[in-house]
Amino acid sequence: TEIYTLSLHDALPIWMRLIIGDVQGKGLAAVKTAAAVLGAFREVAHEAASLPMIADRLEISLARQLTDEQFVTAILAEVSQDGSRIKLLSCGHPPPLLIAGHAGRFVESAAPSLPLGLAALSTVPREVITIPFAPDDQMLFYTDGVSEARNRAGEFYPLPDRALHAEAADPDSALDRLQRDVLLHVGHALDDDAAMLLLRRQAA
Repeated sequence: TEIYTLSLHDALPIWMRLIIGDVQGKGLAAVKTAAAVLGAFREVAHEAASLPMIADRLEISLARQLTDEQFVTAILAEVSQDGSRIKLLSCGHPPPLLIAGHAGRFVESAAPSLPLGLAALSTVPREVITIPFAPDDQMLFYTDGVSEARNRAGEFYPLPDRALHAEAADPDSALDRLQRDVLLHVGHALDDDAAMLLLRRQAA
């Protein structure tokens, strides 16, 4: 699991771009694939005019790394300069959770998208969606190690219902609370890799 953010104050009229991803498989091969994704993202994020252009460059890089049965799920995001909008491009990754007004809802495109490495199987381009991001709103990015965490009864972690746990004084504390709640739901250490990244727009 990899998370990477890149500030672009001087390069483009935006504030920040980020990627969160989950590499299929484990071990050294997965580590090499994650390094390839991050390396390509770092290289292109400064200069690419759009999120689809970044995704295309990642596909080209991964074509030299992956077999026909391997893939990487990811979300690319771009925060506007004034922080009022977030653009999202999903590559088969779990949808982020928008937390606003003491409630959480998943944000996803109406058209499902394929993971990185499988773009050749799709006949339509990936869709970029733009989400308003108001003061005090939060957006939680995560991997399926969180959303698919099951308790002893086999029930998945109810992420939207736990949105209130993200309303701590600062994002780090909010993530600590969410992490503890996931572990409490499961009742033991997680069986899968899990990562969370929380963006918050300050009211000021």
